Amino acid sequence: MPNFQHSRFLEQNAVNQLLIPRNDALLREVSVDDSTFSLAKGPFSSYERSVEVTPSPSGAQVTETFTYTIASPFWRLLLGIPIRRFLKRSGGSEEKLWWAPPEIFDSQTTRTLSLLCIAAVITGYLGALLGQTATFAAEEFGASDRAQGVLLAMVRIGTLITVVVAGLADKHGRKRLLIFSLWSGCAITLLSAASPNIMILGISQAMARGFATAISILIGIMAAEAAPKGSRAYIAGILTLTAGLGAGIPVWLLSLADVHPRGWRLLFLISFAFFPVISWLRTQLHESVRFHSHQESKVESGLAPVVWSRFAALAAVAFLILMFAAPASQFRNEFLRDERGFSAAQISLFILASHTPQIIGVAIAAKISDLRGRKPVAAFAVGVGSLFTVLAYSFTGAGMWFTAMIAGIISAGAGPSLGVYGAEMFSTGRRGQSNGAISIFAVLGSACGLLLIGDLSERFGSFGEAFTLLSICPILVVLLVLIFFPESRNRELEDLNPEDLPSEGTNED
Repeated sequence: MPNFQHSRFLEQNAVNQLLIPRNDALLREVSVDDSTFSLAKGPFSSYERSVEVTPSPSGAQVTETFTYTIASPFWRLLLGIPIRRFLKRSGGSEEKLWWAPPEIFDSQTTRTLSLLCIAAVITGYLGALLGQTATFAAEEFGASDRAQGVLLAMVRIGTLITVVVAGLADKHGRKRLLIFSLWSGCAITLLSAASPNIMILGISQAMARGFATAISILIGIMAAEAAPKGSRAYIAGILTLTAGLGAGIPVWLLSLADVHPRGWRLLFLISFAFFPVISWLRTQLHESVRFHSHQESKVESGLAPVVWSRFAALAAVAFLILMFAAPASQFRNEFLRDERGFSAAQISLFILASHTPQIIGVAIAAKISDLRGRKPVAAFAVGVGSLFTVLAYSFTGAGMWFTAMIAGIISAGAGPSLGVYGAEMFSTGRRGQSNGAISIFAVLGSACGLLLIGDLSERFGSFGEAFTLLSICPILVVLLVLIFFPESRNRELEDLNPEDLPSEGTNED
């Protein structure tokens, strides 16, 4: 349990400020006595601040003692230093903290989010693995660009698993299906390491990708159902970053593919390391409070209907954005290796250099989406981000590196701004089913994009021309978002879906 003292000499006005409960960007306190304060709301499972004042003619020597436990398993080491630094500041309602959520998190929200972030790392890894290794697997199996396109499109068939799992989560619970999907996705990925040909690799990864997509959907639903109304985009941004961390693991280890023609298989074997993590998550993560509340009330109210206009708009956006984004991501390594002559190590360096700054885009977009609105952020991220993506596939040398970096930063804003709509636009009893069905359209879009780019790149002899032709997709997405999407910032899920009965015991004020 962190326990530190902070001493300094202050004038009387500053001393008086320390002797009132803090109410800042991180926490709210309540008085225990004149010099001791406990937690009213904040990201701690336990907390106490005591103030000792030694007066002097010109002011006072003040010693603050903080004793607390951050309500965030696994991530405490990461959060410990910034939280300690902020606690040392004077406090008060005017205190600002750039990395804090728009609303104060309570201990349960903090704990739930931290556990879901761990699951996001796993699904990020599972989702990125084939895309990073496909070009090396194709080389071992003697497959062409068109065959890679077929492989990467074929794995999208696993969305049938996604639909079933997400639908069952509305009946049997989010946590149960999340843990099941984590176990299944990692086990099948482990078996993929032994694939004797590209067809078996595609079949096994189709199943693994289906579970990985289900994990992403269930994480998003659980996060939205636990989040304060003014911080859902912020939480989506955090989950995007941690999923990106998981997706970075294959990139960091991609140089293993240079060791031996079969070296890419080692990256699939690494999924074995996630098994003890999943076992621990099963004991730590609790079911969504909103789901429990819905289960108790649905006998009387029945299932709420799906708002089909919302479904159609989200499905169209999912189809179009994945038709462009999936091949842009999946064919990057083939483009770098074939058209630019990069080795596996050089590919890793390029991806790390262009993707690491995405943290900036996600952080800014998440905050602005909650404070100013999702729609303008989403339109800018998709429209401008896709433009720079096309340029990155068209330029060479320093221009390619620069435009790829800018594309990554801007496009990353689509995660928190668009990602929250899937949970926000449907009622508690329909969130899993609706998002599972939308994943079909997302997969169809990605499959169409992969097949089209795989074919066009061979016809044109260039990925740049192929992506220029496909850039009509993000333009249509921008129009759909601006015209048909509602603005959902700072609204309760029950306000957005009046058919939901009010739920008690959520983590919101």
